[in-house]
Amino acid sequence: MMSATADSPTSSIAGEPSTGWLDRIDAWSVRFGDKLNPILVKETRQALKSRQFVITFSVLLFAALAWTIVGSLTMMPQIYTTPSAPRMLIGYYLVLALPMLLVVPLAAYRSLEGEIDDGTLELLSISTLTPWQIVLGKLASAMLQMMLYFVALFPCVAYAYTLRGVDLPTTMLIMAALIVAGILLTIVALFFAPLTRSRTGRITTLLATMAILMAAEWGLAFLMIGMILYGNPLTTGQLYFTVTATILIAAAIGHLLLTATAAQLTPESENRSTHIRLSIMGLTAVFLGVGTLAALMLNREGIPVVVTLIMILGVLWTACSSMMAAESPAMTPRIRRELPSSFFARCTLTWLTPGPATGLAFSVINIVIITFFIAAGLEYLIRTPNAWGQPYAIFARLVLTYATYLVGMLVAVRWIIAVIRINNNPRVEVGLAALIVVAVISALVPYSIGLHLNDYRPYAYSQWQATNWAWTMLMVANGLDLSAMIGLLSVMAAAAFLVTLLASPQLTMPRRIATPKRVQEELDAAGTVC
Repeated sequence: MMSATADSPTSSIAGEPSTGWLDRIDAWSVRFGDKLNPILVKETRQALKSRQFVITFSVLLFAALAWTIVGSLTMMPQIYTTPSAPRMLIGYYLVLALPMLLVVPLAAYRSLEGEIDDGTLELLSISTLTPWQIVLGKLASAMLQMMLYFVALFPCVAYAYTLRGVDLPTTMLIMAALIVAGILLTIVALFFAPLTRSRTGRITTLLATMAILMAAEWGLAFLMIGMILYGNPLTTGQLYFTVTATILIAAAIGHLLLTATAAQLTPESENRSTHIRLSIMGLTAVFLGVGTLAALMLNREGIPVVVTLIMILGVLWTACSSMMAAESPAMTPRIRRELPSSFFARCTLTWLTPGPATGLAFSVINIVIITFFIAAGLEYLIRTPNAWGQPYAIFARLVLTYATYLVGMLVAVRWIIAVIRINNNPRVEVGLAALIVVAVISALVPYSIGLHLNDYRPYAYSQWQATNWAWTMLMVANGLDLSAMIGLLSVMAAAAFLVTLLASPQLTMPRRIATPKRVQEELDAAGTVC
């Protein structure tokens, strides 16, 4: 009699348990991979199979092995009795820094630039992928390569640590700084990739990207090698502040650059401005928070940090505001269908929508808020018992003076670009050029007139040089009290700003339009709420 279990399905499955188990894992991996960003999957497959990755990874392993053997042999027999970690760790750092700070960012740059050159970006733009998915997929693929490089060299770093001479917190700090710098430089490279479409422009951006990467690698190597050789010079409070500030600022700058990169990949018919403006506000809040933290944690040692952050904020808002004031006034129906509709929302959120008038209002409102925050903060610190000193009261006046002149120049830029747009359609970068022209003329013309009236001999500062922002700020820095004149200039700048907004109410407060029935049906069919 034939056994009932000999040919049963159960016995056949039980006879190959490993195959069924592996098949289930493989099926689950396939489903999980399909849910991931398809750009990440594509980029990872291409990157890991590319000649660049194979060569770089092979050279990395060979260099690490060679330095392990050569470095260890050259320190024999003292390696057993004296601390030898610094020398070995410097070599491992240089081996790891080259692919993480140079090779991977350049590969990410070339990958995104290749999508543009080959025309595949247009195909991706008509798919369901968003520009953010494309950019994040490129970044995630680069981060995966960095992780592989880091994991491959981690045993070597552990070996160097066992040789004594560098403590564990310093080793971890060096590796963390390398990872953060690698990610941020990759984001910078991605930002430069779609910046221009012309051949000459691409060569220029490539050279600029390489210069930034080389400078960052050299500067970071100088800092890290010094830390390896001489130890961490920071106190506990300074170290906590440095780590916190570095993470916050790197995250804010990275988000802004990623947002700007995604905006460059976004079609002109869609809203490019709102996310960038929100990201700039986030970066500003981080800078102000880090400055406040430096003033409270570091006391007088935080003065250079606060001054540097304020100067960076000034440069940031000067450049961004001039470009926002030069945005195109054209607003597609798709953008207008997404505008706020209620009165409160229009009063508070309209300034985030695209357009030169809303961009000017957004910039001026933020400049005023930032200026008063900085002035109030400096005034509070000046009155603190462990005083910052009276010179920083002069710095507060400089901030107020610069903000006043900046608002006036932005109004002038708005009108200049409006005149240019009568017969042309300039890019937003023209706004920055127009701001530079206005700044040069406003300083040079009154000085030249005064020089001519005084027979080209040196003469003293007077109220006639009110528009000469450079000389005025120099006099304020020297301690001259010009409060009355600056107050009058502030009133004039505010009046010009209000007149500019009232002159174009349709641009200042654009109204939302109804969504056509056909478009609404398509959105409902796609499961999207308009």
